[in-house]
Amino acid sequence: MLKSLWTTIFGAALLIGALLLILKKGFWGPLILLVLCALYFVTTVVSEFLKLHGKKVQGRDRHA
Repeated sequence: MLKSLWTTIFGAALLIGALLLILKKGFWGPLILLVLCALYFVTTVVSEFLKLHGKKVQGRDRHA
């Protein structure tokens, strides 16, 4: 568990560092982040829509 915690913390720090580098690039940095956030939002909405309205498989147990 401790290894996965440190991996998560390191990954978050790496992501924050990359975002700070992008934001320092002037006008294009925030625009790139805005586009990435919009794509993430659209992906989440489509994923949830498919989860709610997708084809149901009979006899399938996800927790088995």
